[in-house]
Amino acid sequence: MKNQEKSNTYPIRTSDQMKYLKSILNDSQFKISIIIPVYNVENYIKNALDSIVRQTIGLKHLEVIMVNDCSTDKSGKIMDEYANKYKNFTSIHLHENSGAAGRPRNVGIENSTGNYLMFLDPDDYYTEDACEVLYGRIVADNVDIVFSRYVYVFENKIQRCHSIFGDLDEIKVKKIDEEPGLFTIPPSVWTKIFKRSFIVENDIRFPEGIPAQDLTFVVHSFLEANGIVYLNNRFLFNYNRIRDSKGDKGISRNKNKKNLMGMIQAYHKTFDLLKNYGKEEFYPTLFKGHLQFWMDGFIISNTSSIEKRELLETIGFLIEEFNKYDTELNKRYMTLLFNNIADKRYYDAISLSEIIKNFIETQNKLEKEKDDLQRILDSSKNELAEHLTFTGYIKYKSKNIAFRINKRFKWNIKSLYIKLKNFFVNTKDRIFKLYIQLQGFNPSIRYDDLTLILPYRKTNDPDREENLDITLNFFSKIGINNMIISEHSDKSSKDYLIKKYAHLFNSFRVCTVFANGQLFNKSRAINKGVLESLTQYVAIVDVDCITKKENVNRAIKLLKKGYKVVHPFDRKVTDIIDKKTFQKKFDFHTIKTTVQNRPWADGGIVFWDKNSFINIGMENENFSGWGGEDNEIMIRADLFNLKQYRIDDTLYHLYHHRPQKRTQNNVEQLQKTRQMTKELCLDEINRWPWVIEAKKRLC
Repeated sequence: MKNQEKSNTYPIRTSDQMKYLKSILNDSQFKISIIIPVYNVENYIKNALDSIVRQTIGLKHLEVIMVNDCSTDKSGKIMDEYANKYKNFTSIHLHENSGAAGRPRNVGIENSTGNYLMFLDPDDYYTEDACEVLYGRIVADNVDIVFSRYVYVFENKIQRCHSIFGDLDEIKVKKIDEEPGLFTIPPSVWTKIFKRSFIVENDIRFPEGIPAQDLTFVVHSFLEANGIVYLNNRFLFNYNRIRDSKGDKGISRNKNKKNLMGMIQAYHKTFDLLKNYGKEEFYPTLFKGHLQFWMDGFIISNTSSIEKRELLETIGFLIEEFNKYDTELNKRYMTLLFNNIADKRYYDAISLSEIIKNFIETQNKLEKEKDDLQRILDSSKNELAEHLTFTGYIKYKSKNIAFRINKRFKWNIKSLYIKLKNFFVNTKDRIFKLYIQLQGFNPSIRYDDLTLILPYRKTNDPDREENLDITLNFFSKIGINNMIISEHSDKSSKDYLIKKYAHLFNSFRVCTVFANGQLFNKSRAINKGVLESLTQYVAIVDVDCITKKENVNRAIKLLKKGYKVVHPFDRKVTDIIDKKTFQKKFDFHTIKTTVQNRPWADGGIVFWDKNSFINIGMENENFSGWGGEDNEIMIRADLFNLKQYRIDDTLYHLYHHRPQKRTQNNVEQLQKTRQMTKELCLDEINRWPWVIEAKKRLC
């Protein structure tokens, strides 16, 4: 278990803390060796080095090793100036450029003498207490690694990096297995302090000549470490993003073929580390962010089609491995790209990436033009205010000028609109054809118009709970936005369900009707869920049932065309027995069981126009236990001549043992409805209390 504790509050130091620090700071040896790889950073390196000079721990305790990787600007000269000025600054010049920071960092490790190691990129800089805080904690806790959060520094703002740990003060673990979430934090070797003996004795080094080498180094250190502390509420480092905005990107941020291929090599080395340590289960946690980051770089790169295919073939294995875990990605288009690559459909992946790139570039261009127009407007108003002094004259002239500016602004907005319209006209056919070809995706289908209602009662049956998990993950994966789990039970499972599944959907709610010891009333649960829904269409879905994405799309399309009830199957059911194989990729081709004809099958999954569902009386809450309620409502749908459609396919049922509690009451209710005319049925349902209540709510 991870141990969450309050951190020491350095550098706001009490007298006891000062005594403690003095006792551990021994002048006979450097406490920390700071290693800085240097390449063409003449505009930034002084700021980085000065941040070391200002450290509150005292400069005399720090050894600074600067390693010049054959810079072609004045970086080497600046290094030498600091080495001449400060006796504990060492300047090392490599004879051949290594192409990435790995080699300079390794040289720094080999030449270090301090008890602990820290790293600093020459375009970033420390806060004044960074070394003191990290050193104090790593010595006090006797662990191998301590690190903290950082801030992004832009031209006009500072922004804190994201943390998955909320407002926890710190995370402290003995082994990484206790909190794999630490793998999701960007590797950022420059935010950490390491025990040097730990790094040397375990032969932990940076891969050389490739970008992303810090990922491999940090993962290796995490896997070996005996003790890791993450200071979640300390911000000790400044990550320079001003350099990016000026177009002066570092080597690792250039998205060319060499850089992208080098990142893949680093990913392979890191994956091999996980295998060697028998920790493959950490793969999706660790690589989810990195593979998406790589793919974003691939999309915006200017590589040729031949280079793109070579890159995809090289990274393909890693994405295939990732897809085995069925981990939800942050962006929908990423899922399409990953699936295409895993299935070796490289042409489709390249085509889709080019469409996304065109869209991003056009969006950025339009955003820039809009910002330029706003600046023109603001500038004109400011100029007007400076030159006009008399109040009445100001009002007159400002209206006149504002009118002309506004006219110009509207003209430009119209121009932007035309450009945007032309862009979509040129690309919409390609997008439509590509998505149809790859995923059966129909851009005209809006899942926002649909809510899935899932009636539920928690049981001790592990099969049913497993089926719930598979069902919810499946519908999330295909893009369902709105999910309501509607309970009829003695005790609510709302907190458990929200904690486990809310992140899967844009809108996720749990409604509870308390059973007070009664049998599970599926009808009552369904009715409650439908009334809580906010969409025009609903689908009533059993815990154990799923259907293909194309059937969901078709059902929505049919409802929009005027059908009131759509079944995504035609009284045929296929059991999914090998659930583990199926849920790896939700691949229906892996299902080998025989299709069963079920002439009586009216439930499982049914799509409804919500108003029609309410107008025919909703589900009959006079039913109790299981059995017959699905058939009974369809008898009423026939009586009221609702326009219905059955898609010629099978319903997929996640197999489980079915001990059902049928009651004689259910048989009688079903027989009663079968004998009704439309008029008698209408009279009956208008007296049902849940229908009366529903119509009041709708009014």
